[in-house]
Amino acid sequence: LTFSADTPLCEIQYLTILKMGSALAKQLRSPSEGNCLGWMAQKIMAMGNGSDSIDAVSLIKTTMTIADKPVIVELGPGAGYALRELFSSLGPSKAYAIEISNAFRKGLAADKEFASLIDSGVLSLHGDDARNLPFIPDNSVDLIFGFNVIYFLDPLDDYLKEMNRILKPGGQINFGVKPMAKTLEKTVYINTDWDVCLDRMRSVGFVDVKQGEKRLEESLAYIPLTGTKPQ
Repeated sequence: LTFSADTPLCEIQYLTILKMGSALAKQLRSPSEGNCLGWMAQKIMAMGNGSDSIDAVSLIKTTMTIADKPVIVELGPGAGYALRELFSSLGPSKAYAIEISNAFRKGLAADKEFASLIDSGVLSLHGDDARNLPFIPDNSVDLIFGFNVIYFLDPLDDYLKEMNRILKPGGQINFGVKPMAKTLEKTVYINTDWDVCLDRMRSVGFVDVKQGEKRLEESLAYIPLTGTKPQ
């Protein structure tokens, strides 16, 4: 791969992912430590400084009805851009950060703001697979947020059933998905048909399931997929 000084950052990101194929795609799902591809994946994911996931959180306040001091689960917080915004804008009484990458968990734990929230008991970090979250009680969560995550949840129904278990009646799920994901390694980016994702959400019992309008442009572009657990 060769790029000029004028090559747009979004094009560099996209072409790099395509060229490296499944090896890099797997690292984008869960970057590993002490690994060149893991380091590269973290750098690619940091492009844009999380402005897409931050925008997705800001949209929650204007399009979703969230309780005061909600209980929140974030799936795949990565470097913590959206997690920081969730605390800033929604002021949760409790937040569970579910992050399977040990590299990312270490980074979150080392962050001063997050470390303080962890010490206070408001935030907890977990390396568990989101298919099974026994430490989260039934009917206890107001919002589940996952940005750039749904592609990797296989089989999707198993994950959605667990989300349905932990959500309160009236609780909501909010996934941010990237149109670009449709062109990436299919053995890793499994769930990229948004209509199928919405159908699976309905099949496990979610209502008011919908796909929002595309937001932002180029590599930052994303689409919200949302649903609600019935009252």
